[in-house]
Amino acid sequence: MLEVRLDGTLHEADRVIQNPKPAAESLHRLHRELRRLRVGLDVWTRASTPARRLDLRSYDRRLRRLARLVGGVRDRDVALDLLAQGPNDLPSRERAQLRRLRVRLADDARIGRELLRASLRTERDLGLFEGLRAGFHRPPSARRGRALRAYLDEVRDERQEAIRDAHKKARRKPSSRRLHRLRIRVRNWRHIADLASVLETAQPVTMARPLRSLQARLGRLHDLDVVEDLTAKVASPTLSRAIRKERRRQHASLVRQLRASHWRQMATPPGPKA
Repeated sequence: MLEVRLDGTLHEADRVIQNPKPAAESLHRLHRELRRLRVGLDVWTRASTPARRLDLRSYDRRLRRLARLVGGVRDRDVALDLLAQGPNDLPSRERAQLRRLRVRLADDARIGRELLRASLRTERDLGLFEGLRAGFHRPPSARRGRALRAYLDEVRDERQEAIRDAHKKARRKPSSRRLHRLRIRVRNWRHIADLASVLETAQPVTMARPLRSLQARLGRLHDLDVVEDLTAKVASPTLSRAIRKERRRQHASLVRQLRASHWRQMATPPGPKA
């Protein structure tokens, strides 16, 4: 099962490496596969011997770095898309400033793609993916193998508690930082649900409808936060007002949903453990 995820990640990585200008959708698929692989790797690492855990955790750090590079490029792609949907009636001076910003963001995105492709190529040549494959070929001891479900339950319980804590803090004080943390916790729960769905020994993990709705809203708000941050130094009052207005609207709607919900609606516990 983990090798299937590894193959999916390697396939998307090769597509990015081979394309001098990988599309945003291709980067999105790679980002998703890297995150899913890391969730599976976490469970496998816990089931491995202490000596093997050191190597596996080293591989995870390298995967995390690649995921961050992809995320940085994605942020600039999102900013360019949102800026293209901005007001068209800007004063001439602000239009010129906005054009310069778009050029800078496009350059940053291009450089980010080049760095990502070079990093993917380097990690592939240094044996990151084959090292992971070899690690997955080394089964844990019989005792640890029988406990694989317990390790998944352990990860699931940790992620469920993380959602509970992040949801509670975001309801009490819905700052950008706390909402972003909640977004990450929600996303991690989705990947746990994906992993449990392909492990025959695992209990089902529910991806509740309120969770999907919350994740989408958190994503939209995060994208606006990214644009607001990237455009903070641009002297365009008209654009800044439009971004702040839309962000306030999305934030208010999200806060209403949070305060009308309970964390158990986000991460529904499975049935009793066997």
